Amino acid sequence: MRLSFSLVVLAAALAAGVARADPTPTQGAYCVAALKTRAEPLAERVRQGDAAAEAKLLPIVTASFAFIGSAYKQGVRQPRADELVSEAQKAQAKLPPAELAQVQDSCQAQGQQLYAQANVFERGFVSHAARSRIDRLRKTS
Repeated sequence: MRLSFSLVVLAAALAAGVARADPTPTQGAYCVAALKTRAEPLAERVRQGDAAAEAKLLPIVTASFAFIGSAYKQGVRQPRADELVSEAQKAQAKLPPAELAQVQDSCQAQGQQLYAQANVFERGFVSHAARSRIDRLRKTS
């Protein structure tokens, strides 16, 4: 039996979707909160004019925006997105520093994977948003 080209393409697309299941909005918000905490000391350095901090901050911000984009694709908008991040920040405030660092490492890796698996248009939006955030930080110095 021979499958049509359309069925093969559809099956491949479905398999790719299953292989790259996006995090739930709650999981994404948890990672956005963790990455926000990781980014803040670097963001402060950028505000103070430390150009070297920008290179360290950009991958963190990019990973965070990959999660934000995933939640947006799933229909999450403000103020619900802000509520989810706020709840995650409260939960993470209780974590020991070593555990929070593990969460941040895991979230950054997952965000980088989301970004790498995104299509060219999605990567473009995420990259632009991350770069714009850093540019705004630089202007506040």
